[in-house]
Amino acid sequence: MLSVAFIAPADDNDPRLVKVQGVTGMGLRLTDALGRDVQLGSRGEPLFLALGGSTQTWNVQPTRTFAPLTSGAFRAVVDFRLNYE
Repeated sequence: MLSVAFIAPADDNDPRLVKVQGVTGMGLRLTDALGRDVQLGSRGEPLFLALGGSTQTWNVQPTRTFAPLTSGAFRAVVDFRLNYE
């Protein structure tokens, strides 16, 4: 069994989103393979790895916030912790 925690600075306007640098008005939404929101800093639901399987999928989606929107290049850093049980 595997659980994963994603560690990243939260967006100032929406703490469910990952904060980006370089633009305003946008954050990154992380979801698991079932479309459930990832809670930053918290362990996700336990995942069962199939025998011989080693691939898990998470999705990243740019999401609008209430801050004024600016354009340009942006970046974000997300660390993760794997917990094997």
